[in-house]
Amino acid sequence: MKDQKEGLYAHVAKIAILAGEPSGDLIAGQLMAYINSKVKNVEFIGVGGPLMKQQGLKSFFNYSNLSLYGVFQVIPNIPKLIYLRYRLIKYLKIEKPDIFLGVDAPDFNFYVEKKLKQNRIPTFHYVAPSVWAWRPNRVHKIKKSTDHIFSIFPHEKPLFEKAGVKTTFVGHPLANNIPFKSNTNTYRKKLNLNSKDLVVALLPGSRMGELRSHTDILLKTAKNLLKIYPKAKFLIPTNNNKNMNFIRSRIKVSKSKNLKLYRGRVSEIIGSSNIAIAASGTASLEIALHKKPMIVIYKGSWISYLGWKIVRLIPNVSLPNILLKENIVPEMLQHKAKPSLLAKKAHEIIEDKKYLKKIELKFQKLHKDLNKNTSTLIFKMIKPYLK
Repeated sequence: MKDQKEGLYAHVAKIAILAGEPSGDLIAGQLMAYINSKVKNVEFIGVGGPLMKQQGLKSFFNYSNLSLYGVFQVIPNIPKLIYLRYRLIKYLKIEKPDIFLGVDAPDFNFYVEKKLKQNRIPTFHYVAPSVWAWRPNRVHKIKKSTDHIFSIFPHEKPLFEKAGVKTTFVGHPLANNIPFKSNTNTYRKKLNLNSKDLVVALLPGSRMGELRSHTDILLKTAKNLLKIYPKAKFLIPTNNNKNMNFIRSRIKVSKSKNLKLYRGRVSEIIGSSNIAIAASGTASLEIALHKKPMIVIYKGSWISYLGWKIVRLIPNVSLPNILLKENIVPEMLQHKAKPSLLAKKAHEIIEDKKYLKKIELKFQKLHKDLNKNTSTLIFKMIKPYLK
């Protein structure tokens, strides 16, 4: 029976949803908040992080079990992951949710989706895997796993539909949340920063493996930049206490100056910056949507790096370069991710006014292309399945 308020349901809808890392937790949490505003009685079960839990998720296990980085973290944990996946599938079959929505984490989610689909539970996947970047054969397996994909990039839709996978381009949720005209001073006031300061955002990553690989590199880069800009400020966001404590311990060892560590506040830090140096990942897109210059880095084991080089179908790693189809963002990977080289490149960018104007215009176009009513489009597709 419908509630008198339009768009609200009196019956309890049960949604299973799974995200495996902070970026997935963020966008899943935003979608869940929207669903909560439209559905009066909804139960969320599955796996997720703190933002999803704030929206009512009952997480079956700690989502940090899925936040693994590189082959040396993944391989030893394979037996544990298989066991957790088996238990989760068994649990969800008993619970019989109206739908299952996998958010990113394709290697884990698609197997879960396949088993649930076989049990006649409608399956959806939010954030399509990058079949256009590597392992293109996955697209045929995806058809057997999920009923519908919500893609966040426009070029993905024809690729999946060609393979017979129902796909809706829903835009990127970050493009909805970040103002088209980002005001640096507004963000700086929130962080009590001077409007005339040179501010550098340092983003080593969100997973512990990334932090171990990138934190010291970024701290040494900051030291090198201080020789050029003695009054520069360096800001580092962290997504949890464990990561914050790790970075704090590295700051004490390096005795870094003019550096401040924050819990969260990623958007304010990026919005306040003159330039960002970030580990490859979603952060590069967020930086671009703030219209900020950046350097993208990656440093991992040589086995992981060489494996990536072999299987990758496109030359770039940063999302802005991939989406704009040009090398506008410097990518300093593996042996190029050296503090001296990073500081030199950052100095060049900071002083190049022509380049700064060019990337601002490019990133404005990118923002327009990705800006859709994401949660509305997804809810429209799943609404008929909610009992």
